[in-house]
Amino acid sequence: MDEKLSLKERYNKEKEKFRNMDSAARSRYFKDYYLIPCLLILGAIIAISWFSCDVFSSKKTVYSGATVGFLITDEGNEYLTTGFINSLGKSYKRKKAELSRDTVMTTYEEAKSDSQSFELAFTSQVTTGMFQYVLFTRSAFDHYAGYDFFMSLDEYLDSGKYASLDFLSGADGKAAGIVLPDKVKKNIGYNGEDDIVFTLVYSDEHTSLNPDFIDYLFNGGDV
Repeated sequence: MDEKLSLKERYNKEKEKFRNMDSAARSRYFKDYYLIPCLLILGAIIAISWFSCDVFSSKKTVYSGATVGFLITDEGNEYLTTGFINSLGKSYKRKKAELSRDTVMTTYEEAKSDSQSFELAFTSQVTTGMFQYVLFTRSAFDHYAGYDFFMSLDEYLDSGKYASLDFLSGADGKAAGIVLPDKVKKNIGYNGEDDIVFTLVYSDEHTSLNPDFIDYLFNGGDV
């Protein structure tokens, strides 16, 4: 029975074997005993490196919104996403905000055949907590005002900081929307004539950022 060798002793023994072999024998010995373990180790290193890069390069989404009934520019999208995250400071460097711009319907009259399927898909997204806020055209807001997924904006209505803004009521009589001033419409990259209405919608995540986003949207982040 072979005496159990320490790792150092095994290393010295293998080293001595290699020293006494010619190049062809060394090549065969390596292929027979070390090639597969080396490939497995290399594969593990690559997998760990890829996973680490993916983890550290990916950013966690901490705030999400959607637009309904209108289009905004790429610059507006950047303002509502990266611009907002940057306004939160260095602690949010590894975080991101997202904006869904695919919930677009020019008018309900022009899309009657698709309106029900659109409405079902959109309300499902909202009720499952995909968004923290939604920007509607005025006609789209009026259409959805009867739904119960809006968060009350009464605390902002009662705040002197936002007293000059135009608040709209929902079905329950509480403030559910704020009409964007022209300056804000320009900031978000909307060049049309429609009124655009900001709303908060119910969500289980990241609602602590709602005051920060409202401040950023309407006051440029100035406290």
